[in-house]
Amino acid sequence: METIEKVAIAVDAGENESEELLRKLIKKGVLQLRPTLDKAAVRYVEAEEAWNADSSQVKVMLDDLMKRNLLKSEFLNRVLTCPNCGSPDMHSKYACPRCKSDDVGFTELLEHMKCGNIGPKDTFVKGAFLVCPRCLSVLNEGGSDNRVIGNFYQCEKCAYRFDRPDVVHLCMNCGTTSTHQTAKYVKVFTYTIVDEIAKELQRELPVLKSLKKTLTDRGFRVQTRAKVKGVSGAESVFDILAEKDDVRLVIDVSTTGDKNDIIGLLAKKVDVNPTRAAIIDLSGSDVQTTLAKVYDIVVLKTTADHAAVDGLERFLTVFEPKRTSKAKS
Repeated sequence: METIEKVAIAVDAGENESEELLRKLIKKGVLQLRPTLDKAAVRYVEAEEAWNADSSQVKVMLDDLMKRNLLKSEFLNRVLTCPNCGSPDMHSKYACPRCKSDDVGFTELLEHMKCGNIGPKDTFVKGAFLVCPRCLSVLNEGGSDNRVIGNFYQCEKCAYRFDRPDVVHLCMNCGTTSTHQTAKYVKVFTYTIVDEIAKELQRELPVLKSLKKTLTDRGFRVQTRAKVKGVSGAESVFDILAEKDDVRLVIDVSTTGDKNDIIGLLAKKVDVNPTRAAIIDLSGSDVQTTLAKVYDIVVLKTTADHAAVDGLERFLTVFEPKRTSKAKS
C-alpha cells in the first residue's frame, strides 16, 4: 500500500513539474518551440532559457511532455548529426575509395581531335593556354579542335581514378569523421503546447491575476475562463468576464499576437454583445492593433515582465466617467 502511494505521489509530482515548465514558456509568450542549429547541438533556445537547462536536458523534458500529451510535435526536417557529440555542424567531403584520403580532385577528360591525344585536362594546361602534351599545339579557345569526353575523380595521394567518391562527414565540433553508415540522420520537430493545456495554464498568468485584482478593486464581479451563452445559443469562453451593474466586459489574452486571436474574439463579441471587448497582447507586436480599430476591440499591452496590464487604469478611467455622466442625466 505504501509503495502504491509513493508511485501516486511521484506521478502527481511529475505532472506538476511538467505544468510548471509550460507555465514558464507561456509567461514568456512562447506557445511553439522551433529548433536552432548551432555548433554544439540541435537546440530549442527559448526552452533552454525558460527552463534554465542545456540542450540535452531540454530534449529529455520535451520527450516527457510529449508522453504526457501536453505538447504536440510536427516534423520539420532531417538533420545530419555527429555520432559522437550530436553536433549538426557537419562538413561533408569526398574521399578516395581505395586509400580513404580526402585529397581528391575532380577533372575533365579532354581529347585533342587533331592528333587524337586523350588525357586529363590539367595535363593540357600551360599558363593561360591549353597545349596538347603530345603534339604541342595550342588548342583553340572556342573548342573547335578539342572536346570534353568525360570526367573523373583522382586521388592526389595514391593516383587512383574513380567515377564516384566516398562521402565522409567531419564534425566541426569534436573532429569525429563518420560515413553514411555511422553518422546520425535525425528528425527535428517543432513543438506546440496543446491548445487546451495552454488555455488552462493561461488562467494562472501573473497578468490575469493582476487584471482580476484591478477589476475587483473597481467593484466588478470577475470570472476567469467564463462561459457566456450568446444569441446563437452557443457558449463562448473568455479569459476574463467582468460585470458591474449593466456593464459587461469580456477580455481574452493573446500570447502570440496572432491576428486569428482577435478574429476569434470578434466572433464571440458579435454573438455575446458585451459592453466592451478587449484583448491583452503579450507578444509586443502591432499586428492586432489595426484590426482592433476596425472591430472596435481594445488592444492592451503588458509591462515588460508581463506582470501587469499597461494602460488598463487609463482604459477604465475613460470608460467609467461616461457611465457616471449617463447616470446623472
